[in-house]
Amino acid sequence: MTAARAWLAALAALAACAAPPRWQDDVVAALQQARREQRDLVAYFHLPGRDASDRMRAQLDDPAVLRALADGDFGAVVVDGQARAGLYGAWIGGGEGMGLAVLDADGRCYAARPGPQDPPEVAALLRLCAAARATLPELRRKAGAGAPEDVHALGSALLRLGNRVESEPLLTEAAVAGVVDARHRLARLFALDGNLTAARRWLKDAPRTGPALVTEGYVLFKERKHPDAVAAFERALARQDLGDDRQRALLYLGKALHEQKRDDRAVPVLEALAAEGTGSTFEAGALHTLSHIRNPQHGHSH
Repeated sequence: MTAARAWLAALAALAACAAPPRWQDDVVAALQQARREQRDLVAYFHLPGRDASDRMRAQLDDPAVLRALADGDFGAVVVDGQARAGLYGAWIGGGEGMGLAVLDADGRCYAARPGPQDPPEVAALLRLCAAARATLPELRRKAGAGAPEDVHALGSALLRLGNRVESEPLLTEAAVAGVVDARHRLARLFALDGNLTAARRWLKDAPRTGPALVTEGYVLFKERKHPDAVAAFERALARQDLGDDRQRALLYLGKALHEQKRDDRAVPVLEALAAEGTGSTFEAGALHTLSHIRNPQHGHSH
C-alpha cells in the first residue's frame, strides 16, 4: 500500500470511529450487533400514536442524547412497545409499554425507566449507566456468594438504576435474611410500581434512618398526601445521613410543593437542585418539573 493510500485508509477509519450514534429499528439485529461488539444497548420502547411517546421518539436525536450515547459507547434501538410487549415486561416490568431499558454486553437488562422522558433525563440516565459498569460486575460476583449484605448491595444498586424486575427478588432475599435497610428499599420499589399496600407493609418495620424517611415521603407523595410528604422530606433533609438520597428528597419536595400549588417555594427548591450541576437524573428531573411549571402543556404528568 502506498503512503497516500495508507493515509486515506487512516482517515476513513477515523471517520468511521467518529460517526454519530444511530437509533436502529431492528431489535434482534441490534442485540446481535451489541453482543458481537461487546457494547451496552439502549432500547426505547415506543408506542406509535401516543402523543408522549411520539414526542420522546422525535427527541431521541437531541444532541444531549447523542452525546451521552457516544460518550458511553452505547448501541441504540427503537422497539415497538406493542409488538414486543414480552420484552418490555421482561426488561422494564410495569408501565404502559413505553420507556427505556439498558442492557449489558451479554444482553442482560440492568437499568430501566418506564414512561416518557426529556432529553436531559435520558442523557442523565445513560451517564449513570456508564458509571455503573465499573461496579456492577463486582457487586454481582459478591452477591453470587449469597451473603445477605452483598445481595442487598446489588439489589440497591439495581434499584437505583430503575431495574425493578431484578432488584425485587434480591431485596426480598436480603430483607428476609435480616438486612433491615432492605425493607425501606422494597417499600420504595413497590411505591414505584404503584403497589402502595405492599409499600406500606415493608415500610412499617423499617428503621427510621434518613433514607427511610425519604422513602416514607415518596410513599406519601404517591398516596397524594402532599402536605405530609412535604413534612417527611423536610425532616429527612434536616438529617446528615441521606447520602445519595439528598437529591431525591429535594426533587420530590419540589414536586410535592408544586402539587400543593406552592410554586413560590417549589421553584427555588428545584432551581437550586438543577444548579448543582452533577449531571444526575434528579437534576434532570428538576429541569423537567420546572419546564412543566412554566409551560403546563410540556407533557408532564403528575
